Amino acid sequence: MPPASDASPAEPVVELRDGQSAMFGYGSLLSRRSMERTLGRRYDGPATPCALDGWRRSWDVVMPNTRLCAVEDGAEFVPEHIVYLNVRPAAGPPVNGLLYVLDAAELAAFDRREWIYDRIAVTDRLRGVRLRGGDAYVYVARPEFVLDPSWPRSRAALRRTYIDIVETGLGELGAEFRARYDASTDAVPAERLFDDVERSSRR
Repeated sequence: MPPASDASPAEPVVELRDGQSAMFGYGSLLSRRSMERTLGRRYDGPATPCALDGWRRSWDVVMPNTRLCAVEDGAEFVPEHIVYLNVRPAAGPPVNGLLYVLDAAELAAFDRREWIYDRIAVTDRLRGVRLRGGDAYVYVARPEFVLDPSWPRSRAALRRTYIDIVETGLGELGAEFRARYDASTDAVPAERLFDDVERSSRR
């Protein structure tokens, strides 16, 4: 008789070696290319579809902006902040995403990239995957960077190129993944969208 397994046959197992951690990507990191831009190399590790129970995606974290702009009505539009995806504790469908494996230096690089977020352990909230040998983390907005809903678009706007990155990742992950994404994500605040370009490219 074969040995008993502690994982479902349909549930993939991700094994971590010493010094490794798992990172749950739920926004731009649904695109492997976005992941690789931060690493500065091709990522050849696992990118395992799974979910976080007890969380929901929301468009409510902001990053100060001096770099991105648009031309609107003949004038330069430079929002003070850019809106990005966040996750917040909430009942309902679990947030789906991709589980990556990083070493300590790579995780530190993502901490620098995601400086408006806190990295918190969510190992016990993972669903659809079995993680062994370490912890899984997700980036959650720091309180001081959570969007004030009363802010006008001039203070907090959503760049269309970010939407495009997320959509590219979703297109690569298939219709079932997309349906679960839609069920676990707040609607895009379309009133905040702008067609962004680098300010340096206009000079």
